[in-house]
Amino acid sequence: MRILLLAISVLLAGCAQWSGLPPASSTMAPIQATPISKCMNLGSALEADFEGQWGYVVRRSDLVRIKRAGFDTIRLPVRWSSHADQEKPYTIDPELLARVDQIVGWAEQIGLNIIVNVHHFSGLSRNPNQHEPRLEGIWDQLATHYAGAGEFLIFETINEPHSEMTVARTDAINVRLLQRIRQDHPHRWVIIGTADWGQLEGLQASEPDFAERVILTFHEYQPFDFTHQGAPWTDREETGLKWGARTDVAEMMQRLDAAQAIQSSTGMPVFVGEFGVFRNVPVKQRARWTETLREGIEARGMSWCYWDFAGDLKVYDIEAEAWIPELKAALLD
Repeated sequence: MRILLLAISVLLAGCAQWSGLPPASSTMAPIQATPISKCMNLGSALEADFEGQWGYVVRRSDLVRIKRAGFDTIRLPVRWSSHADQEKPYTIDPELLARVDQIVGWAEQIGLNIIVNVHHFSGLSRNPNQHEPRLEGIWDQLATHYAGAGEFLIFETINEPHSEMTVARTDAINVRLLQRIRQDHPHRWVIIGTADWGQLEGLQASEPDFAERVILTFHEYQPFDFTHQGAPWTDREETGLKWGARTDVAEMMQRLDAAQAIQSSTGMPVFVGEFGVFRNVPVKQRARWTETLREGIEARGMSWCYWDFAGDLKVYDIEAEAWIPELKAALLD
């Protein structure tokens, strides 16, 4: 029997070497487990110049139903740049800070993690020389203000920098922002924003140094012609496009494989911080794309955050006060 077991062991070791898998004795460290698993974006609220401008106002009851549905995290996009002074020390409007405090407090009470980010800072992408100091000033204030908060609070440095905010420039400011945040938050989870509109290609070009409790992120809306067809803020006017052929799925999985490879090579967890399909696309098509991507993300050991709860890519119908069942199932079943 011992001879047989030894032979099997040798055979399995040989198979592992032949397949390119690490041997059983590999000491490769596992990717750090994050507190994020199933996340929902609260878009179209505080990401506007003022809450309600785009039709949605965050309600405590929304956080309760998100928690009850099975989500563990919410992501709160905030347009701080519209409510911060143009000159040093770039003081944030106390009313906005109080409103964010209220939502952060609700999340803590209800038992949700909450990601607070800097969203829609378009001036930064147009003129980094002028606005990088403002971004750093905003994070100076947020880091000080939330010092001592529980681990349920997660920071995200910047959302979808682009244009003049190149990959190299984004990498550099992320290093500075993380250094500042770590002064008051040595152990808080921090999500590092990705250049090139937050796309996978921007993450692939990035060269982040390994850091504990840091999450890399990208946003996935490919193929954009399908996910944003008919969306009025884009130039994708053609509608009726369909998704779901074998080649469509294969292309989606190849992109997720590339993201998983980044997770493995950097040793830092990767988070798909946004994905979704415009509300006017037929719901069955929306659900099929969403479920396929969500399952692919989970199968590769990554976490996700759907865009969004009640905005233009909504999963919840505010007028009917009901989940859109096909999309809820696509995310949670």
